[in-house]
Amino acid sequence: MLASGARVVAVDLSGPMLRSLGRRMTGKPRAGALRRVRGAGEHLPFRAGAFRAAVAYGNILGFSGRGGEQLLAELARVVRAGGVLVLDVASPVGSATEFLESAAQQRFLLRILRDPAYYFFDGIVQSKERGHQPFAPKRMGFFEFDFYTARAAEEVLSASGFRVVDRMAVAPMGAFRDRLTTLARRDRVAWRNLLRLEERVGRRPGVLETGHGFVIAAVRRSPKRRPPPTGRVKRSG
Repeated sequence: MLASGARVVAVDLSGPMLRSLGRRMTGKPRAGALRRVRGAGEHLPFRAGAFRAAVAYGNILGFSGRGGEQLLAELARVVRAGGVLVLDVASPVGSATEFLESAAQQRFLLRILRDPAYYFFDGIVQSKERGHQPFAPKRMGFFEFDFYTARAAEEVLSASGFRVVDRMAVAPMGAFRDRLTTLARRDRVAWRNLLRLEERVGRRPGVLETGHGFVIAAVRRSPKRRPPPTGRVKRSG
């Protein structure tokens, strides 16, 4: 973005991350066009319509949890009409992949695959909407955030005033299967259930939900305006 001549504002909750960015930019062309601001996406310290475009990476929508709608409302407020938003989102496939990877590391993958109702896993992969991670937080919980299907992400973006123009799936679940299948193939029931669970979360050719996550590009719609008064006066009698 800096190379294009644009002025860029980097927003992050972490002071150390912003300082690290400043060190990396030292001596680079147009480094002075980069402004660093510490803040939360749910409360952006900028005026309405301040930006022509916004890029929200690092799954900040998912990490916002139930504050996701507020985050999108703030992005809609600061991006002017016709401006672009690029957003990455963690999908339910990401939840499934990370859960199975963790289960394999903690040596109870086969128990899960032999009994898909264990740990509520069977329930979460059947869900078509976003939801909080249901797995035991003290045992598995190095992540607690919302997962979005492509449809659910489009719905919340539309409700916030954005129109989706493009989507792209990333990090296919198949890339992780070699780590999981070594154990699962040892047990016929576990192997059959692994294939069934992957099918439920959308591991099918040509389906967007085959990704660990996806990237969405959207355009800020013009805010709806109230119709002007007609100027007519209602007469009594």
